[in-house]
Amino acid sequence: MRNKVALVIGVLLGGYGFWLGEGGLQLQEILPIVGGIVGCIAVTLVSPGKLWKRAIAGVASLALFSATYFSGLQSFDYAFTECEKRGEEVGVLLKEYYGKENKYPTRLSQLDGSIPCRRFTRPTLLDYERTTSGYVLSFRDWLVEHTATESEPFMAHK
Repeated sequence: MRNKVALVIGVLLGGYGFWLGEGGLQLQEILPIVGGIVGCIAVTLVSPGKLWKRAIAGVASLALFSATYFSGLQSFDYAFTECEKRGEEVGVLLKEYYGKENKYPTRLSQLDGSIPCRRFTRPTLLDYERTTSGYVLSFRDWLVEHTATESEPFMAHK
């Protein structure tokens, strides 16, 4: 039974690590990372066997958590780079929608075409808000926010 519990915690930690990484490296994510480390300690404590076997299980779960976290960060970085390269395409899709409907959509999912900046476990990195006079598109990492409107291309702001 203890083996199964340790295995389930380890698998959950792997998924949690990837999900955290896809959020981008944010300073406020220190506490969830500590939660992941506590989970690795829990694997050590619930694993059966001698201390050295439990320690190996704990180190393995920490390695899994770290690997999946950094894989998630890679997914975030890919989405962020794609936003930098292809973000203006969304503006074109929004203009096409406006030309057909005479209004901007309430959600990006209403657009015809592929929306860039997708992540694996989370929605697109692009934030969209329809305003009274148009729209605001934005995406950000821990340091820079890029924003665009119906009349302005993406501009970076710190």
